[in-house]
Amino acid sequence: MKLSKSTQTAFTLIELLVVISIIAILAGIALPVFGAAQTNAAQTKGLSNGKQIGTALRLFAGQNDGLYPAFGLSRGRPDPSRVLSDSNTALAQLIPDQLPNEDVFWQAKSAWCNKVPADNQIDRDSPDAPVQTLRGGENEWAYVIGLNDTSNPSFPLIANGFVQGGETSHRYSVVASERGGIWKGKNAIVIRCDGSGAILRVNGRDLIVNGPNGGTTDGDIFTITNAAMGWLGPDNRVLNPLPPVTQ
Repeated sequence: MKLSKSTQTAFTLIELLVVISIIAILAGIALPVFGAAQTNAAQTKGLSNGKQIGTALRLFAGQNDGLYPAFGLSRGRPDPSRVLSDSNTALAQLIPDQLPNEDVFWQAKSAWCNKVPADNQIDRDSPDAPVQTLRGGENEWAYVIGLNDTSNPSFPLIANGFVQGGETSHRYSVVASERGGIWKGKNAIVIRCDGSGAILRVNGRDLIVNGPNGGTTDGDIFTITNAAMGWLGPDNRVLNPLPPVTQ
């Protein structure tokens, strides 16, 4: 009896091209979803960190006549003659009494931050001008001075750092690699005076929400002396972080 020879089957070129096309389509669908999930997770973590800073600021106020950090220090006490020019110097006053280390200030992929996490080197002698504590590149957060624990609870207290030089324009960048572009000009994390926080939408490059106290007029919540909005006053200034000193 004659045995039949076994035959080998193989994919044709057309079949291979079809499989490759299907894989490419699935990858095209999955990658944006995966990227969005990563962004959402990072924003959720950032919001949690921001709320911890907000709580620490309220603890600081409880020990300093209700005031959040508004001046530099002299002999460990706020000195009105020492004007603050960056948020790092202000927020460094929370360490180590209200916050044990610098971890919650650093945000991965922020151009305001070093590529590696904060080193948690703290000035041991608590100098009035911080040297090791919260150096440039270890803080993502912008900060509003001149507020206290009785200010309108809707007022913004800290937020993702704005574009370089954007303390007065309060603008973000749509370019992720630029300072102020961590969420590509789509969202911003804002912590308010009462310690609450939210991930807010950014309209183009501007942070826009409804007016305070149930108002219906949209506008920049960091606007100073805007009667229509009723947000910040002339004694409030927005301070950006210090830029990185190392990468």
